[in-house]
Amino acid sequence: MKNVSHPIVELKGFRDSLRLIIAPDASIEQVELAIKKRMANLGYSLAGTTMNIDIRNETLSDEEMNRVKMLLHETYGLEVERLLDGMGRENEPADNEIHETVADWANEPTPNRKIRGAPALHREENVIKNNFLPKIEEVRYIRHTLRSGQVERFLEGNMIVLGDVNPGAEVIATGDIIVLGVLRGVAHAGALGDTSSVIIALNLVPTQLRIGQFITRPPSGRQASRQKVEIARIREKAIIVEDYSGL
Repeated sequence: MKNVSHPIVELKGFRDSLRLIIAPDASIEQVELAIKKRMANLGYSLAGTTMNIDIRNETLSDEEMNRVKMLLHETYGLEVERLLDGMGRENEPADNEIHETVADWANEPTPNRKIRGAPALHREENVIKNNFLPKIEEVRYIRHTLRSGQVERFLEGNMIVLGDVNPGAEVIATGDIIVLGVLRGVAHAGALGDTSSVIIALNLVPTQLRIGQFITRPPSGRQASRQKVEIARIREKAIIVEDYSGL
């Protein structure tokens, strides 16, 4: 196997989808093992999510990429929609469809010439990095109560629900979850493993709380109170719920 110094796979949320980024030069065995390790603590809260694969790897064959897609679908319930190149674009035509050398291009009749332009900057790439700017986090607002059977996912930041989350409903975010109502359903913050994420609600009486890989359920008999803001977060490798007094 080849040695790979950087992460073999990364799982990130972008505006268009959840995205699996595969590092260059990793073998199929390394990729499959890395996916299993990365997904081990995430459970099945992402099942049913559509995702793209960002292929920065030029060593995997089409057959091996199909193995990756089958692993994601059959084991974790993730639906692969598109394969992207390292610039976040859909894969371009095969090399034999584009003339790679100046000589080939020059010898082609003018109407048939194809020009490969210089790649544009990745649209998620920061052109200017200013350490003095505050961190800007993405937020999704849900402006209604969630009823049983409804699932809301936001895989690129925080979620704010302007209403209740009823039993049987589920909210999932890669960052924090804030419910300006009663949280009676399931909430999973830090869905890609961020254990610094928190869950805040006017009343916390969930059927289940998850932060990163940690899971908890409320004690039986816990009742909703009126306008008592509470926060759930990780303390000493466990989820604790306490009155909110700030972050």
